[in-house]
Amino acid sequence: MNSTPSGVRYLRWSSALFAVLLLTGLLPLVFPYGTQAQWILLVHIVLGLAVLLPVTRYLWRHLQAAKRNGTTRWWAPGYWGWWGWLGASVTGVALTAWGLWGAFTPYTLHWVHVGFGLGLGLLGLWHVFSRLWNSRFAEAKYRAFWQAGMVGVVMVLGGIAGIWLARRGHKPALTSFEPSNAHTATGRAIPVALLKSARSCGQCHQQIYREWLPSAHHYSATDPFYEVVKANFLRARGPAAAQYCAGCHEPVTLLSGERLHAKTTGRDGAVGSSCAFCHLIRGMKTRGNANYIVHVPDPYLFELSRNPFLLRVSDLLIRLHPQQHNFDYNVKPSESALFCGTCHKQYISKRVNGWGFVQLQDQYDDWKNGPWPERGLKCESCHMHRVASDDPARSPHGFIRDHRILASNNYAPLMLHLPGARRQVQLVDQWMHGQTVIPALAGRWPQGSLVPMILRAEGNWRPGGMASLRTLLINAKVGHTFPAGPLDVIEAWLQVTVTDGQGHQVFSVGTLGPEKQIEGKTVEYRSHLLDRHAHSVYTHSLWNVVGARGKRVIMPGGSDTHVFRFPIPARSRGPLVCRVRFLYRKFNSMTQRELFPPNFHPPIPVLTISSARLVVPLQRRSGKRTTQLQTSAGSLRRSTSERR
Repeated sequence: MNSTPSGVRYLRWSSALFAVLLLTGLLPLVFPYGTQAQWILLVHIVLGLAVLLPVTRYLWRHLQAAKRNGTTRWWAPGYWGWWGWLGASVTGVALTAWGLWGAFTPYTLHWVHVGFGLGLGLLGLWHVFSRLWNSRFAEAKYRAFWQAGMVGVVMVLGGIAGIWLARRGHKPALTSFEPSNAHTATGRAIPVALLKSARSCGQCHQQIYREWLPSAHHYSATDPFYEVVKANFLRARGPAAAQYCAGCHEPVTLLSGERLHAKTTGRDGAVGSSCAFCHLIRGMKTRGNANYIVHVPDPYLFELSRNPFLLRVSDLLIRLHPQQHNFDYNVKPSESALFCGTCHKQYISKRVNGWGFVQLQDQYDDWKNGPWPERGLKCESCHMHRVASDDPARSPHGFIRDHRILASNNYAPLMLHLPGARRQVQLVDQWMHGQTVIPALAGRWPQGSLVPMILRAEGNWRPGGMASLRTLLINAKVGHTFPAGPLDVIEAWLQVTVTDGQGHQVFSVGTLGPEKQIEGKTVEYRSHLLDRHAHSVYTHSLWNVVGARGKRVIMPGGSDTHVFRFPIPARSRGPLVCRVRFLYRKFNSMTQRELFPPNFHPPIPVLTISSARLVVPLQRRSGKRTTQLQTSAGSLRRSTSERR
């Protein structure tokens, strides 16, 4: 068959197509992997699939004809060229299938495919060119070869030109994100499709996506508290002023240049802090209020398309050659406390309140000035600790960062009916109770309660006298102050109850009344924001805030103490049983009443951070003096008495 003009023509076309496949497969490996290289790779895939069956059929017939004409030696280049084509075809089809329907592509197979193409394929080309040179059909010897080669060249150049023209006409407008400190690397808005791609990310990074779904970073734009405050802000100052909040809570809407709406549910911004947003942050500063610079990614071909088929083709390109994807969404910048500090540090500027600077929450500086940097612990060491995974983004040791980002919000996932909400709430409760164990931090992060408590009975406790009960709280595990966050809203307090030997109540403060208000004068860990008339602001209307008072928190590694004094009834019988609980909730009663309807559901839970119980015997003789001490773990108790 190779002695006929048609046979030689088929041979030339097959050889030319293989040469085009070899070049289009080699160029993306040699040159920087930009949009042009993606198109060349796509030409390689499409052309390879199109000619797979006819070229394979022809080469097989060619091999059989060669055997009939004479014995084919094992060292013959044509023989090894056949195996090179067969190996490259099988591995190429497997890679394409993995790219279209798999989570990620095994790179071992990738290099096997390259090896077949470059190694054995070059032998096949040598065989073809040597035979063509000696062909009996000298007329138009290379015409068919160059005809086939030009098909590939036209496909490559046409695609590159089309991409250049499309990119040339698309240039987002310059925009300002003030009063937020957010910026993009170009100063222009970023197409929303490049920022809200959490669901598409989840097609490959399935475990990370499942962990992120019930996390606070997911619902930061749909949190009911945020939506109520934002709606009030929009009514008071307009969309431009409300960008102050959106830099951290609603960055997708802000950075894409879209208008802020009172209700974000169902809109593009509803994803809150998306996967793409966090992984595109590059420039980070310590000023706070979303003080970051977002790198603009270089989208893959068809990544912005709404066509399901073209989106799958885009995923194919990402999985087969993820170099640009890895560069754009590099995780290294996020491995620092400063990354978290861009949002977890907040202040009010004169532009917001028309008055002047007011410092609000500042977890970053609390951490930096505390004991934890010296122990090598950063924000992600605890909140995003390493977990074993087979995710494509896993480290060489098989770990990823936990994207649940456990903290203190244990009600919004259930209220918003998020996937995995019950498990998330369970883990948050364990976290707040100090039950979470991170083996990698053994010896650096203590076990037990986040804020353990010690009780101490001071002075003489006798009927008709005054009792003194000292509480000591130690911030043993929290990397920043406790509590942290919006302290005008968050509330932590001590609940104290004392009963005598007959079960009669002797003293009680910190219990919740019928409207969930704290009853009695107890210790509250929070802050009160003030407006221009020195009135407390309970609605988190930061645009009206000019100052604060009464801030009480426990510094990282620090402690706080308080003495409760109360009378002991003359008829009380000992011993007195003192029970103290350190309680926490996301919203104080005044904020609940001001912002949420009476039937707000689900009820905002109250968590017990730590508790302690102390039994104190009553002294009948004035010559006795007693000191009792008990920790929240109930492991230490001491009593001493001396005769006056």
